[in-house]
Amino acid sequence: MIREIITKIGSLTIKLYTSPIDRINRNDDEEKYENNKINKETIDKILNTNKKENPKKINNNIIISIISLMIIAVIFKNIILLEILFIIIITIIFYKTYPKIKEENRQKNVISQLPYGLRQISIELKAGIGLFDAIKTIAHGDYGQLSKEFNITLEEIHYGKNYEEAFESLAKRNNKKIMKKTVNQIIRTLNNGGNLAKTLNLLSKEYMHEMKIRYKEYSEKLNAIMLLYMFIAVLIPVILFIMIIAATTVIGPIIQGELLLVLYLIFFPLIVMTMMLFIRRLKPTL
Repeated sequence: MIREIITKIGSLTIKLYTSPIDRINRNDDEEKYENNKINKETIDKILNTNKKENPKKINNNIIISIISLMIIAVIFKNIILLEILFIIIITIIFYKTYPKIKEENRQKNVISQLPYGLRQISIELKAGIGLFDAIKTIAHGDYGQLSKEFNITLEEIHYGKNYEEAFESLAKRNNKKIMKKTVNQIIRTLNNGGNLAKTLNLLSKEYMHEMKIRYKEYSEKLNAIMLLYMFIAVLIPVILFIMIIAATTVIGPIIQGELLLVLYLIFFPLIVMTMMLFIRRLKPTL
């Protein structure tokens, strides 16, 4: 109590006996600090906005220039310029979508091998092998991308992470519901001291049963899609070619040779590739 009274009296005396010049200097220092803080914040905002806006502006300028060149090519009927612009557009689309497609295919490969990997770990655990050595068999086995992911998990455990942290980072690298569910079940079983071999075996059977159902639905869809594929990829190009030949023999040339080459060398193959990618994307995964 006495100490608090003394400290309050001391603080009041310091405030009373500080000179007005010191107060002005202190206020100036506080204003300078606030101004510097505001300037830093505004500079950071400008830098961040420039970082975010520049790529968008560049992309918009490229799109506008390509569209304007295509309009000019259509007006002046320049087929060669249209072909070049068409190839540029395909290249840009491929360049932007390829990293996402590659990462998605990697994660699909991991998920497709997950039931077999879980069953293998379950068998190893039932045989009395430890969890670390069971994971090592998957990492050194022929399980595609799943082996690489388990190899990273082994390295993390080897360099100091516990099992929970290593499996959580595995779920973050493969951001899929099925992986999160698997990791949560493993962590819960390890924390509660349950039978991990039984848990992994049940998960493996559940995932395999679900894959059988999805493949059955996929085979039913594939029959209808193959009819559409045959119609677009085979019948339409053949019928169109016969009609062009018949009209040319009766009326004369109705279409330029360059445009015909574009149709049969670029346009129709592109449609076929698009449909093949569409069919491939319909392939079921967990």
